[in-house]
Amino acid sequence: MVKVGQRLVRKYPPEGREYWSSRWWNRAPFEKAEKVGADLKLKREIIGGYLTDYGKDAKRVLEFCCGTGKFTKIAAERCTAPELVAVDISSEGLERAEANVNDPRLKTVQGDFWDDLGVGTADLVMCINAIHHLGDVEQVLNRLVTFVEPGGVLIGNVLTMDNFHEFQRDVHGTAAHFTRSALFLANGITMALTGGRVRWASYRSQLLMADQIELKLRRLGHDVLRVSTTRYIINFAIRC
Repeated sequence: MVKVGQRLVRKYPPEGREYWSSRWWNRAPFEKAEKVGADLKLKREIIGGYLTDYGKDAKRVLEFCCGTGKFTKIAAERCTAPELVAVDISSEGLERAEANVNDPRLKTVQGDFWDDLGVGTADLVMCINAIHHLGDVEQVLNRLVTFVEPGGVLIGNVLTMDNFHEFQRDVHGTAAHFTRSALFLANGITMALTGGRVRWASYRSQLLMADQIELKLRRLGHDVLRVSTTRYIINFAIRC
């Protein structure tokens, strides 16, 4: 069902503004799941390593879609930059990020990734756990690099389609995964019949295979420093 749904929606980028502006991502059920939780822990170690290797001497850190500040806090701990700017569309998410990070260097900005928020550029730009939610993955990557100063680094990751069903069953259970898959297929049929005009929240992520995402990373025309693929996620660091 999911593969058929993907074929039906592939012309249309996901649209999650309304959904994400009214909530924050509760990672607890994912971290409690046996396989997914282990993968998320590994991902934190990988991103933390990237921040140590490429961000410790950054003069300014700019993070998009910071959520509750999980990785903002890691950046604050590992980077000596005098300014940390964290952007998110959710006011509640930003409140939680401020409490979680609790660092005087932190400045938060509420707004949509695609809007002109006047946040400027930085020599370290981050976007963790969100690129697949923001729209067409390649277009998101192309926009992200515009915020990186020459010689700076972009650190991010993308949820992949690799082992997708295993991921969903581990977090939600087999029955719930079947229901969610059926809803996604119905959404895909509706979008195909209406030219993408009618859709709902079951389609808010563009999921690609890891090798497809890596190809898009290399097509950016910048120096791909690191690519680390876990069971469900591809993590990367790019020098611009």
